Amino acid sequence: MNKKVGTRAYICAFCIAAASNFGFSVAYAYSSYYVAFQTATGFTNTQLGLLLTVLGIASTVLYLPGGFIADRFSPIKLTIIGLIGAGAIGFFVAMFPSYPVMMLLYVLFAVFAVLIAWNPQMKVLRMISTDDQQAKIQTMRAYGRTLPILVISLAGSSLLALLEEETALRVTLYLYGGLAIVCAIIAGITYKPVESQAKSVDESRITLRDYAHVLKRPEVWIIGLIGFSAYTANTGVTYLQPYLADIYDLSAATSSAFAVIAKNCALLSAPIITWIAAKGKVPVTKVLGFSLIVAAVCFALYIIMPQTGGLLIISIVFYMVSAMCIMATWALQFVPVTEIGIPMAITGSAIGAISMFSFVSDIFYSTVCGYFIDNYGLNGYKWIFGMTVVILVAGVVACIYVVNKIKKNQKAA
Repeated sequence: MNKKVGTRAYICAFCIAAASNFGFSVAYAYSSYYVAFQTATGFTNTQLGLLLTVLGIASTVLYLPGGFIADRFSPIKLTIIGLIGAGAIGFFVAMFPSYPVMMLLYVLFAVFAVLIAWNPQMKVLRMISTDDQQAKIQTMRAYGRTLPILVISLAGSSLLALLEEETALRVTLYLYGGLAIVCAIIAGITYKPVESQAKSVDESRITLRDYAHVLKRPEVWIIGLIGFSAYTANTGVTYLQPYLADIYDLSAATSSAFAVIAKNCALLSAPIITWIAAKGKVPVTKVLGFSLIVAAVCFALYIIMPQTGGLLIISIVFYMVSAMCIMATWALQFVPVTEIGIPMAITGSAIGAISMFSFVSDIFYSTVCGYFIDNYGLNGYKWIFGMTVVILVAGVVACIYVVNKIKKNQKAA
């Protein structure tokens, strides 16, 4: 059993995550640079919204077949091809083509980033370390997803102040696409699977019948529920920003600063959870369960707290604590795949099902939250927080199931 993860594996994990996130930043560029994107393209608000709707639907449909592909062909080759393709889409988006062409580019992006690259890259991350070190690899993935894009996004914002909006956005998209390609190539160069993990992949290639059995495994969907809980609850965290602004008259600059911290706090909280699990010699999934409980308590307190200015500091504390817990769970959501003992040969297929379940709320949840705010005003936030509590509790139940399954597997071994 290896005690350490090699530097090469860390670099590979970091670059895979960075390449993936640079690619997705191309598709989500309009949400970060909304005004500049609309000015450059001339698209209406409805048209911009439909781009992500199409991307969300295409992605949801492609996660499952992408899992089967990941277990049929070389995961590292698929990862590199998909990430380079997704990065290349950025250069075409930067041309700001007509709306039908832009819509096609978003569909093609889903093909490269989701169908070809998403599930294989998760399998690659599992292959480059022993199972007992997966939490460290997933933590490095969290760093790769966050740090590079944070730096480039800040650079993009600076460019908007120095150049014309269209030029600044085009340069930013070139950076996203180019860096995605460079990081994908570095990941391919540094990729070196652990011998035992590679052997288990080489010994078996999944068939359609095997794939059907994967979809029948309850633990796959239970792990998906953990991801769904963290991802959907993150929407609740997002709505804390306008809530604090509306209730406590927090300025846009201050509330935005807290939102940036909340979005990137996994850089701190994911390593802490990994460290707690290692020191306590317990599964990471168990610590994730406690983390979701803490987050649920924070949101429950938001529901019963009086909406008075004197509670601003306490509200901010709850905001940061809940964000740290939820984002850490999101960063480490695939660790249970290893801990529960899903075979390496079907990892890609399992990740496909888990991801589809995890991200399905993209299709409807923001619309639901918007409905409550539009129709119930400030009380609409309490409906959102109540839904968030229920979703987090569901995630806790899923973690308990996984931990019990881990214990049973250990006893049977």
